[in-house]
Amino acid sequence: MLTAPYLSADDPPSKREILRTALRLFADKGIDAVTVREIAEEAGYTNPALFKYFATKDALALHLFERCYGQLYDRLRTATAGATTFDERLAAIAEACIEQIESDADAFLFVQDSLRIMWPRVSAATRRTSILSLIRRTLVDGMADGVVRETSADLLVAAITGTLQQFARLLHFGQMKGSARAWLPGIQDLITRLVAP
Repeated sequence: MLTAPYLSADDPPSKREILRTALRLFADKGIDAVTVREIAEEAGYTNPALFKYFATKDALALHLFERCYGQLYDRLRTATAGATTFDERLAAIAEACIEQIESDADAFLFVQDSLRIMWPRVSAATRRTSILSLIRRTLVDGMADGVVRETSADLLVAAITGTLQQFARLLHFGQMKGSARAWLPGIQDLITRLVAP
């Protein structure tokens, strides 16, 4: 059973282990601080085994980024599609992110921490699935309905995504205790306060 969004049933076991290991290392240390040798050794394989699937470490990182980003976008899109009011959509965004953090914090952190360097290199298909645009549309709709403060939608997007990113980082590195789900009411309250008029 594959639970990680970045794994495919078609991936051979060695590729799956390389992907799992690379994602964990990238989330903990950052892409630049991790070597191909380190990924291969920690996965229990050799460098040639890694190069069998990916021409470079950057190709591996881009592959992981696109898969993890796509999973997070799909989770957010699905969660907000069923919501009918602004409050429901805002709560759904927070809940979908918290569920992603709960189920795979490494994937969430990797996407957030690598967005700046990876986004210019992603495929056209991935570019059409902008998480920031999805959140921005929700906020602009809320402004039109008068339930969101009149300010820059981009500033509110930054506040929401920054809050979620920092929460995930603090939880991942043990600065906050408990499950991500346990913090959901507080995160939802904080986000609501950020956007309230």
